[in-house]
Amino acid sequence: MIHFLPNIIRFTSSHKTWAIPVVLFVMVAIYFLWPTSAVNPSESISSTKVLDRDGRLLREIRPEGRGIWVSLDKVQPFATQALIATEDRNFYAHRGVDPKGIARAIRDNIKARRIISGASTLSMQVARMRLGYSSRSIVHKLHEVALATRIEIHNSKQDVLNAWLNQAYFGNQVYGIESASQFYFGKTALDLTASEAAYLIGLPQNPIGYNPHRYPETALKRYSRVLEALVETSHISAKTHERLLQANVQILPKEEVFRAPHFVEWLKAQQDNALLQQPLLKTSLDVTLQTEIEALARGHLDRLNSEYITNAAAVVVDNINGEILAYMGSIDYWNERIEGQNDGVRMLRQPGSTLKPFTYALALESKAYTPASVLPDVEVQIPEAGGAFAPKNYDKTYHGPVPLREALANSYNVPAVRLARDLGVPLLLDKLHEAGFSSLTRTPDHYGVGLTLGNGEVQLLELVRAYATLARQGYPLELTPFPRSSSQSQHETPILSPDVAYLITDILSDPEAREAAFGRSGPLELPFPTAVKTGTSKDYRDNWAVGYTPKYTVAVWVGNFDGSPMQKVSGVSGAGPLFKSIMLYLGDSGHFEDAQDIEIAVICPLSGQKPTSVCLLRKKELFIPGTVPRDSCGVHKEVLIDSRSNLLATPSTPSSFVRPTLFTALPAIYHPWMREKEMAFPPTEYSSEQDLVVHESAQARHDTESALHIAYPVSGMIFQLDPILRSEYQKIRLEGIVPDGVHEISWWINETRWDANTATTMWPLEEGIHTIELRREGFSRGASVQIQVVN
Repeated sequence: MIHFLPNIIRFTSSHKTWAIPVVLFVMVAIYFLWPTSAVNPSESISSTKVLDRDGRLLREIRPEGRGIWVSLDKVQPFATQALIATEDRNFYAHRGVDPKGIARAIRDNIKARRIISGASTLSMQVARMRLGYSSRSIVHKLHEVALATRIEIHNSKQDVLNAWLNQAYFGNQVYGIESASQFYFGKTALDLTASEAAYLIGLPQNPIGYNPHRYPETALKRYSRVLEALVETSHISAKTHERLLQANVQILPKEEVFRAPHFVEWLKAQQDNALLQQPLLKTSLDVTLQTEIEALARGHLDRLNSEYITNAAAVVVDNINGEILAYMGSIDYWNERIEGQNDGVRMLRQPGSTLKPFTYALALESKAYTPASVLPDVEVQIPEAGGAFAPKNYDKTYHGPVPLREALANSYNVPAVRLARDLGVPLLLDKLHEAGFSSLTRTPDHYGVGLTLGNGEVQLLELVRAYATLARQGYPLELTPFPRSSSQSQHETPILSPDVAYLITDILSDPEAREAAFGRSGPLELPFPTAVKTGTSKDYRDNWAVGYTPKYTVAVWVGNFDGSPMQKVSGVSGAGPLFKSIMLYLGDSGHFEDAQDIEIAVICPLSGQKPTSVCLLRKKELFIPGTVPRDSCGVHKEVLIDSRSNLLATPSTPSSFVRPTLFTALPAIYHPWMREKEMAFPPTEYSSEQDLVVHESAQARHDTESALHIAYPVSGMIFQLDPILRSEYQKIRLEGIVPDGVHEISWWINETRWDANTATTMWPLEEGIHTIELRREGFSRGASVQIQVVN
């Protein structure tokens, strides 16, 4: 019809006086003679069944609802009789519009003083379904009348009935009588009983108000009205009416399959319509795993209820092929109180310390750092656009010199911030983009060094992808919601060298390295190799735990969708236990593949260099080829001390007064921290004769006054704490020699009174350099020794 419009317009303009009525007549005639597809079966409503990896149904979806088109001969004939009796008694007598019905509707509406009847024929109702109108305006009603007339001109009455029965909405997202039969009665439309067919025909007039699952009594009243209409039109007798009215119409309980709701919604959001129009859509999800994770999450949050945590999200992916095996967006999709329909997997939240491994990976990749590199965990002020930034650790203390391995494993903030500053935030942001964090869209200046602490917002889905890349020795992994072979997920170019990825994995799976902050046998320690990192955002608003085994990567978020803070719940206590439960369910998948080029060397952990004869602690460490330390430890120094003055001994110092003493000589950056910890500095001056005279005079006076001696320990002794033995068993016996007649004595440790009136006592070892004195009461000094306790 549009094809003829230019000629019609030209004709109208040249014959203005009489052409307009003619043209209008022609246009109307063309409209009604033009075929319509309003009852075309190809326009039917179809559905897509979304399945898990084993063919189990997750959900049946399509934008308009569910529907299965059937021909009229596949429908219980009583349904057609009930439909005509209820909706359009003059169906076979009119051509789309029923004048008698219109007159009756006008009469009823005037009597009720409101619109209670629209006189819609079945053809008009099919037209309304086609047009999608929900209002009863005059314009819409005229459009319905016109289209209904066209439908009647070009289609048979059987076509109209077929279209209505297949397109009518029966509630609960069900379209068409075939789908309604299966949904409400579990049988085909042809197998319906007379009572069931009449029951269904009554629902489309008000699908919400007559919803059998919510308003069963109202639905039964409507069923009764359908039976009355059948009696009034002589389709059934009064006796049959009574029999059908007494029939026990049993609908199936609402057991609609609605599994992994956020996963299915994600599919709908990311896939094109063509994909979701196919009858069956098989996904990579594992329903058994999904159900288990949801149960574990609900149980975990029940235990944390007093800490004000209302929700959780989790993702599990296969590291080999990138398949998403589980996708939990919240613990309860239908719970409005916790905003359960929000998707925690795709929401943007601050990830806390879970980004730190990529800062350390960047450092290792530069080869200027190794796992043994000692990083300063001391106070620092970093100027930024918003003012000076002074990072603090989670435990509110500084730890001095910390090996890179322990700095990452214990998630210390200060070393990570120093690294981010030294490496450069732009470089770090580029690396995070390579790892798949596309949500980090702001500039490096916006994030600053806080980027390594997670001050940007990312998705849980991005975290699980990035950590799976670490598990795959630096090769990126494209996640997929569909089954695929491992060869489809291969990338030729890694974003990290396999050696660097291996070192990060080794650190994140090292329980000894993280013991200082997280202890042993906690939520992060599993009975099989597992690399894991936790994170806690500012004000305890988000908890994260992300980690992997050789086969699986798991990412967990715990918190509140409304952004309200939790009650000081860290990633270890919040997300950690749920992460551990999921990993235990997945089970052991073996050891991480060894990196071929990695070298092993023995180092001094305090310096990160080759140990010397005076280094008390030694440790094996892993290195990328070419980065093994060549220099010897310069931190541990044995110094010859003149015991008479505690200054450096000179060549003239008698050997009986020369005492070899071990000192820790840290660089100047650590000196304020050392003073705070009251650590001894090695002397820088030599003994002079004047010092010795003064010292000997004081010593003589002291001996005369006190006449006390310490037999054990001996000055200069070094004790080592056992990392496994309980602290109450790590004590030494202090033994003093007291002259006869001296009873009022006391022990002093670092100028603090410890015990009195006893020549022997037990003292618990504490890390550091300690001065132990045995004094006579009333004297400010007595016998003293200096020892060192190392961890």
